[in-house]
Amino acid sequence: MTTRIRKFQGTPKPWRITGSRRLIDLGEVKLYRDKIVSKSGFRTNHLRLSLHDFSIIVPLLDDDRLVFIWNYRHPIQGWELELPAGLVDDGEDPESGAKRELKEETGYSARSWKDLGWLHTLPGISSQRAHVFLARQLKKGSASREPYEYMKIKILKTREAYRLLWTGKIIHSPTVSALGLAEKMILG
Repeated sequence: MTTRIRKFQGTPKPWRITGSRRLIDLGEVKLYRDKIVSKSGFRTNHLRLSLHDFSIIVPLLDDDRLVFIWNYRHPIQGWELELPAGLVDDGEDPESGAKRELKEETGYSARSWKDLGWLHTLPGISSQRAHVFLARQLKKGSASREPYEYMKIKILKTREAYRLLWTGKIIHSPTVSALGLAEKMILG
């Protein structure tokens, strides 16, 4: 018996929104309370977070190494090993955002880009998407980080990076997902 996974579908929708109220508006982050009703008539409130999509980049150097960053994350009060990533600006397409973020965070630019797809980051509360790109033929330059970004570049051999992934040492969820999408292309 073959198991088939259905692609994401917007319909049929078992819930209908009967009202929505914006609770918080912080510019890039908005929180709503939606009143929803199911097909069976069950009514409830559901919080919905509006967040910008972001791009995450798997930067592969010609000598079979990957470019990571150690990134300080205030909410967890600690550092995480991550792939470069950043929000897609209003009016910007995800690939342009990926190119900008790779340059800003690492100083690298790439001549070859492959779109590996997208994934939902927090589907229980947000429709935010992470757009994943594989960047190759990298050229080193100067990083130009935002004043609030505390990062250090970390270059790892691909096998070492995947060993860290497989042993649970890489725990940044978007990085875990992006490495998973890129695995066959990188390791064969």
